[in-house]
Amino acid sequence: MPSTDHRQALDRARACHVAGLTDEALELATPYLETPGPLRDEAVILVGEVLFRAGRMADVGEHIARCRDRAESPSFRLLAARYSVRIGDFATAREQLEPLKDDTDDRKVARAAAFELVKVLEKTGEYDSAWQTAAAEHRRSTRPFPVGLLEQALLVTARAARQVGTLRIQRASQRVERTAFLAGMPRSGTSLLEQMLDRHPEITGVGENAIPGRMADAIAAEGRGWPSGAQSVPVSVLDSWQARYRDFVRVERGVDSGIWSIDKTVFPMFQPLAVAAVLPGARVIRIVRDPRDTAASLFLSNFDPSWGWTGSLESIERVLAAERSCVPMLLEALETPTVEVCYEKLVQAPRQVLGPQFDLLGVAFEEACLYPEQSSRVVMTLSNEQVRSPINSQGIGRWRNYERFFERTGLAGLDGSRP
Repeated sequence: MPSTDHRQALDRARACHVAGLTDEALELATPYLETPGPLRDEAVILVGEVLFRAGRMADVGEHIARCRDRAESPSFRLLAARYSVRIGDFATAREQLEPLKDDTDDRKVARAAAFELVKVLEKTGEYDSAWQTAAAEHRRSTRPFPVGLLEQALLVTARAARQVGTLRIQRASQRVERTAFLAGMPRSGTSLLEQMLDRHPEITGVGENAIPGRMADAIAAEGRGWPSGAQSVPVSVLDSWQARYRDFVRVERGVDSGIWSIDKTVFPMFQPLAVAAVLPGARVIRIVRDPRDTAASLFLSNFDPSWGWTGSLESIERVLAAERSCVPMLLEALETPTVEVCYEKLVQAPRQVLGPQFDLLGVAFEEACLYPEQSSRVVMTLSNEQVRSPINSQGIGRWRNYERFFERTGLAGLDGSRP
């Protein structure tokens, strides 16, 4: 059995990786590449993942070559296949991924392999096969999701906001300074926008974390739902969650008091009530994208299988519709300072679109924000590869490659709610 010290070292390495601290993660994990047994197996995959996320493809290739004795491990085979995809060797990637998605007993690896194959099929223009591969994997491993409960939670709260105009809720006793959120559905451009804003010397992107979801659950529990939980929760509870949020998001990451933190926690679905209650004074930048492109990207991406709503266009449409109709209303009723952004306009005219966002935060325009690809920051989301490229419009109109699958949806009708 690995010693407690060794286990803690690898756990720390993994935590550093998640926080985007590449050098620290490698320093902790690399020594275990020379340790026989399960620690080495774990370190091989972790080091490969750290290098991959950091975009160090030459190092990934060398790492795979050095660790060929792990060639039969499903996780190692997946790493090698992902490397082939990233360097554009699609023929090799296909040979690696086809058996991996069908023959391995490791369902997490098999699912990842299926969605990597989707990428290959898209790159080679085999769009019907890409869609059918994603659909087959959703049928096999994506779990059921109570979409109706999610819709109802938003609708009930929005209805209350509509009735009273300004929604009165409990709020923490202290206002927060220099705290902002990117509000947007997954695959709507939040990662790109965060990477752009992070280039500003007075702004730090803090990625995604579980605290907003937990504080939302805790507040809802106080009143057995929304919005009553936010109206009845004790201020002491809100103060406690504010301290936890500050410690996790700002103190642990070393965000200076004079710097804005930008939190892009996009799911559980953005909770305006929780943020307004726990973090009064926080600003919001809400981003939306063509709902058909968002839907295509959600369906074709490897999200956690518990996100069952991403497994069909019907459920994706329901969630998008609920977000688009309810969240703007809530932000207005809560009097939350908000700027709305259209993804398509952002990539086509970034200089003009960034201006109102800088005004919201009270910072000067920064030219570096137009070049997010020059950032050394590691992005941990599915958009890791895209944000390493210069701002471009390649993702606009992606859904047209799958137009026949959209014929019976009402997604196009959601476009009218875009800013």
